[in-house]
Amino acid sequence: MLPSYQNSADLLVNVTKNELYSKLIEQLNKDFHLANFYFHLSENSTPLALKEELKKVVKNLLLTNFNTYKALLYIVDVSEESIKKIESSDDDIYSEQIVFLILKRIWKKVWFRAKYNS
Repeated sequence: MLPSYQNSADLLVNVTKNELYSKLIEQLNKDFHLANFYFHLSENSTPLALKEELKKVVKNLLLTNFNTYKALLYIVDVSEESIKKIESSDDDIYSEQIVFLILKRIWKKVWFRAKYNS
């Protein structure tokens, strides 16, 4: 059973402990490309750098390319219900919360694949 996480840092620590960090990045890159946003995350980036880079990208998409942002959330399969629960008008806080939702959903995909394909 997947544990619940308080924030992105907490989630990324668990991903690293489970030695699935590279799979998480691989899935993130795949989903970004499927949303027609050609952005590449390096497997060499630290979890903190990954989170900060995702936050910048999400904030940029929110402010400049809302259609790609919506496509990304659809491809990743982040629920509208969870997005509506975010209570912030601050772009940075909102972006950070969206990154957390994206990471949780991607982690779920990677974790299930690893658990049930072995």
